[in-house]
Amino acid sequence: MSLRHTLVGLGLTLAIAPLAVQAQEPAAAPIGLQIDGGSVLVSTGGEFVQAASGQVVAPGHRVMVAEGGKASLDYGNGCQKALSEPGVYTVTPDCSLASTQRSVSTGAVVAGVVGGVAVIAAVAGGGGSDDPPPVSR
Repeated sequence: MSLRHTLVGLGLTLAIAPLAVQAQEPAAAPIGLQIDGGSVLVSTGGEFVQAASGQVVAPGHRVMVAEGGKASLDYGNGCQKALSEPGVYTVTPDCSLASTQRSVSTGAVVAGVVGGVAVIAAVAGGGGSDDPPPVSR
């Protein structure tokens, strides 16, 4: 197999792998929002509205904790993520990443696609040969 074919295959693998990982993720259990005090609001994509303790939230929803507010996300698997600082938190499917953007989904897909395209572009641009170097006599 030529180097060009190997690199093209590697580029395609890098581009497709994040999509395959995402497709294999199991369905997530419902995530419960527990309000421990103060004002806590939730946005499901639009405006923020007052949240209720025990309300189910989903990945992508945003939770705003006001000054003096305290809440937690209960992932149902024994893991809870405290939201004790004022600010806006994005709910993610992974308990350990509840207050940050999930880096495996969109970021990994974009990185994989960009990496795959870069490899394919480098190979398609030429600059190399599969012929062995000439033998000097």
